[in-house]
Amino acid sequence: MKQRAASPPSGDTPSIGPDASASAGRPPVLDRTIVKVFSLMELLASSEQPLGVSAIAQQLGLQKSNVHRLLRTLKVLGYVQQHPETSRYSPTLKTWEFGMKVAGRNVIKRVALPFMRMLQQQHHENVHLSVLVGTDILYLESINSNFPLRATTQAGGRIPAIFPASGKALLAYRPDAREIVAEVIRTHPQAAGLAVDDVLSELEEIRRRGYATSISGWRVNVNSVSAPILSSDTAAVAAVGISGPTERMPPEQLESLAAIVMNTAAQISEVLSSSGAFNEG
Repeated sequence: MKQRAASPPSGDTPSIGPDASASAGRPPVLDRTIVKVFSLMELLASSEQPLGVSAIAQQLGLQKSNVHRLLRTLKVLGYVQQHPETSRYSPTLKTWEFGMKVAGRNVIKRVALPFMRMLQQQHHENVHLSVLVGTDILYLESINSNFPLRATTQAGGRIPAIFPASGKALLAYRPDAREIVAEVIRTHPQAAGLAVDDVLSELEEIRRRGYATSISGWRVNVNSVSAPILSSDTAAVAAVGISGPTERMPPEQLESLAAIVMNTAAQISEVLSSSGAFNEG
């Protein structure tokens, strides 16, 4: 799927001080160069292979000369590297450093990790912690199974929220769930056969029982069960869950796992609440 740079309003230089357009309800004026830089970095980070200038220019809808200039600057700053054998580009570990520092300061991850380790030691399958970002879930942390046959989940990975159990557990507590579900169905071919009202009915049931399940939701023959981590005002701030192949996590086993996952989520929520984390910011 091609990615294109955002199309900000005309004018490269944003206003100094509070954005008048944002306060008036209009989209904020964006700096075009910054938009291009971050679009380029996001493209490189999401690509499994290094990319050449022509491929980057085509996917972002930019001139090759513009891409050359951006890459040259990012290379000097140490954020991208050029592979001499192919002349293609990829991100350096400097980007990873930033991400690790930000993730390391996340209070939900810090609190949840010991409970996730205990859950993984008990059941030996993938255990993951996720949050909702836009229409996707973002994995904050993942402890993968030691079994030879496993479907790994990587921290930093994203999945459209309506497919995995963790995404559904989070959406069940969102007032804008209808808009998110409709957007995913509209933009993801894998969701083309789904109906918004059917998904919303499932979310209502998830909220009633307190956990979500997914059977071959995103990956075929991979099932998952997840429960929301709730704040003091019952907002879902994150979700913790277990996933594994159908051979070891058949559908009939998910309900028994749900009680354990819900207990883990409740313990994390209790520690977060008692530590005052929900009042930060």
